[in-house]
Amino acid sequence: MIVRLIPSKAQPPYCTMERRDTEYFNCVDSLKLGTPWVPPSKDCCEYIQIDNMACFCKGANKLFSAVFDQNKLFKISHACGDLLVPGSYCGSKYH
Repeated sequence: MIVRLIPSKAQPPYCTMERRDTEYFNCVDSLKLGTPWVPPSKDCCEYIQIDNMACFCKGANKLFSAVFDQNKLFKISHACGDLLVPGSYCGSKYH
């Protein structure tokens, strides 16, 4: 029997606190609360494209909202290739 393993972007990587922190660190300039919008960096987009922002959105809770602007999550999604489809839930917001 031959088993063939095919890597797939459809299966997101395990979402750890370290992974979320790395994503937030790479996107911090675009997420800051109370600052003008800054388009996301290439690194930011590359990290969140891996799982279409699933890990990123999972960590967007009340603590997140104390430092970051949840409304900017959808701007980041759009700037990085429309990762969130209409009806998506990210943090405490619907797209």
